[in-house]
Amino acid sequence: MTALEELKRKLDQLSPTGVRFVARMVEALSAPPKVMLEAHDSWLTDGWIEYFGLALSVHHGTTTEPLAQKGFETVFSNACEASGWEVGDPVSETHRFLDLEIQRPGSPRQKLSLKSTAAQRLSRTSAHISKLTEAAWIQDMRTARERRDRTLSLFRAYVDAVDSIIMLRAFREGKTIPSRYQLIEIPTGIFESLETTPLSAFNADGPTINCSYRGHDVAACVSLDRSDAKITIKKISLAACTVHVEWEMTAK
Repeated sequence: MTALEELKRKLDQLSPTGVRFVARMVEALSAPPKVMLEAHDSWLTDGWIEYFGLALSVHHGTTTEPLAQKGFETVFSNACEASGWEVGDPVSETHRFLDLEIQRPGSPRQKLSLKSTAAQRLSRTSAHISKLTEAAWIQDMRTARERRDRTLSLFRAYVDAVDSIIMLRAFREGKTIPSRYQLIEIPTGIFESLETTPLSAFNADGPTINCSYRGHDVAACVSLDRSDAKITIKKISLAACTVHVEWEMTAK
């Protein structure tokens, strides 16, 4: 029995309500988002990109809400599995920094942190991570040396645990369905210049430190948010990242 025949057999077993539900999903799948941009140096395959786009269609077959963090993590992992890539066991929520490990045939294992955003007025040239990680110690640091030492210790651990940050960005107006999704990859190498940042840059209670990377004088800004005890990454230059793909949602 072919996959199509098996699908028809299962449809015959559904109630009228079940058939209507499936029909709505099929209608969503019949109008997948258009791939508007695909990076020439992307390691994502056409099959992966198609799978993820179809998942966006199904998601918006039932809601106007953007694909949020937990849904993004699930769809990303499923797309990797559907592409025949090795996907590690789910990482515990208490595990620091790392969200997912994958391995593509013939390639090294990749350690990824997954982030998503649907903030209003997203920039087309830079990205923003409102919380890279919690850092309660920020509120207890009283000297520039303490702040620098703790910051360097945290980012050394982060770079050791994570190869890159994969971020899904949903562009929308108000509460409507996103008009476009963008998937970017931020290399954790972008934080390496922190090691040579002068001590004076940590003088403020909540300093913001510029990070240079591969010819970009300011590839990102690391902000120690004292009020919320977290690390925020501002002004991440998309020119220093890989913009893997953009999907334009098809009007229903």
